[in-house]
Amino acid sequence: MQRRAAAIYFVFFLVVGAAAYAYIGVAQSSQQPAFSVNGPTLAGNESTTIDGTEYTAAEVGHESSDGGGHGGGGGEGALVATLEWTNDSARQTATLENESTVTYQDTSYTVLVANGSDVSSFTLREELNVSAILANDDAVENTVATRNDTEYVVYRQNDSLHPLAEYLPEPDTREFSTGDSYQYEGNETTVAEVASSGVTLEWTGPMANSEELQEGTNVTLANGEQYFAHFPDGQDQEVMLVSVDQFESYQATISQRDYLDERVNGLWGIVIISGSAAFLILSMAYMPNRG
Repeated sequence: MQRRAAAIYFVFFLVVGAAAYAYIGVAQSSQQPAFSVNGPTLAGNESTTIDGTEYTAAEVGHESSDGGGHGGGGGEGALVATLEWTNDSARQTATLENESTVTYQDTSYTVLVANGSDVSSFTLREELNVSAILANDDAVENTVATRNDTEYVVYRQNDSLHPLAEYLPEPDTREFSTGDSYQYEGNETTVAEVASSGVTLEWTGPMANSEELQEGTNVTLANGEQYFAHFPDGQDQEVMLVSVDQFESYQATISQRDYLDERVNGLWGIVIISGSAAFLILSMAYMPNRG
């Protein structure tokens, strides 16, 4: 009688576990909420054009679980993609630090900014090539002499000394103010700001951009609009660029999927508990009796 009751309970828990397991398969295959977002979909090395700018998915695939980048060993991690594009009119800046040496029109200059909290101009002072100047003057030695921390040129005729600072020609100077044009590394720039620490130049020109995308990652494109990344179901090697005006719908689907996952996890709990109970009842029923 004891074993008959155990068999009944065993079958009961087995049926409950099997039913829960079967429903898990049904829920995951037919009740999974589908995303309704849309946008350009790119595989690896494919491109799309948005508002005149070309965007390329340089890499699409699984990130290595050991953090080693896309694909490779160490197991598969999250889906990632590298989006690349060139902004043809990006704002770029450069800083000329105060008292630094710069090259302007093939000549070396020192950047000089006056001390103060409200400066709007700066000076470029030519860096004289002392060695070249001495070498081009047959009347003086090619090296300077130092006396009491002062440098002198030495005249060959009578070895007389003359202060180097008085001998050298007046260095060339250039004055610039905020808003002036300034040639910098082949770019026509504008003096945007002058401060005691240095000068800020700005210009527009081509700039290469690269952004790593994961599911739901936001990216601001060259036109200033925001998109987010979505990897379509079953398309491990494709990434979709979706406008943020669809994010509310996307987030609603995420919430629905999370809710379904919670229910599925509950069913897995039933499967585990039912299986454990069935095994325990069967084991106890067939334990040998004492005496």
